[in-house]
Amino acid sequence: MLDQQAADPASNEISSEKKTVRVWDLPTRVFHWTLLVLFLVTWISHEADGALFNVHAISGICVLAMVVFRLVWGFLGSRHARFSDFVRGWADVRQYVKNLLMFRPTYHVGHNPAGGWMIIALLLVLAFTAFNGLFVSDDGFVGPLAGMLSPGLSHAMGDFHEGTAGFLGFLVVVHVVGILVHGFMTGENLPRAMWNGNKTLPVDVDAASIGKVAWWRLVVALAVAIAAVWNLI
Repeated sequence: MLDQQAADPASNEISSEKKTVRVWDLPTRVFHWTLLVLFLVTWISHEADGALFNVHAISGICVLAMVVFRLVWGFLGSRHARFSDFVRGWADVRQYVKNLLMFRPTYHVGHNPAGGWMIIALLLVLAFTAFNGLFVSDDGFVGPLAGMLSPGLSHAMGDFHEGTAGFLGFLVVVHVVGILVHGFMTGENLPRAMWNGNKTLPVDVDAASIGKVAWWRLVVALAVAIAAVWNLI
């Protein structure tokens, strides 16, 4: 018997027949690729000087707004965008990794158990890095919240900000490697699925396309994200 998330990991008989299922809603996909662009801009511009450093600061603030949006969307979004769908217990994560190491990966409609926790880790570290950047006062740049700290502490926040950014870069590399490994073993093209919203799954996997998401949910998520960051800066 198959559950809603994956084919039975104990079964070696997975149908070769495929079906296409709409998994990711449009707001989730726009969030993903917009965040990727903002991350790259922020990373590339972190060594800029003078007025060009404003690109880094503005993109960092936008990253913070995007993370707030995703946190809200994790409760208001479509089925597979919700935290309740992909934040699984340790037993599920361990079983998924075990099957992966045995070259018998299970198919998941949304994020797999390991990938789900990586999403949480990325969101938290992104939020923490962008937020502590607001307190930095270093090399002529004064963050919008730097005045809340002493000059010495605000200056020290610059080094702390770089440290958390380095850890964030490490998580991004692990995330990309995980996507490549999962794709190699399952044949799933996860980037393409996040681009067009569709996944190609074995017919044995119990999955149905998501329905339309009520527009008011998107309005609420955007309003909360904008209001939260606006009040900060």
